[in-house]
Amino acid sequence: TGITSLLANGVYTSAYPLHDLLYEEWASYSVFYKYQPIGLIRKYFGEKVGLYFAWLGVYTQMLIPAAIVGVIVFLYGCATVDDNIPREPYFFQFKEEHNILKPEGDGWSFGGFP
Repeated sequence: TGITSLLANGVYTSAYPLHDLLYEEWASYSVFYKYQPIGLIRKYFGEKVGLYFAWLGVYTQMLIPAAIVGVIVFLYGCATVDDNIPREPYFFQFKEEHNILKPEGDGWSFGGFP
């Protein structure tokens, strides 16, 4: 099946078994939890692509703690959304206490500051 029938029909002249090995070790949904076979990727695709996938693996691992914190904060927000009491922002309280932007005549002036 697959590549064997394509070889038999003459669509391809040759096939490399590493492709099948990469599928079994890397490109299958059943191995999503395993580390990437960087050596096989490097041999099959070359140095640049192998380094790229090695970097993606490290980068993904570095994002896992941030993702966990994000999920915790999101779930906390969902759990406490009904407890949220809208309040007047702090600036408006400060403005009233210090007499900032009080109306005078036709416009607004900065009262309380020289």
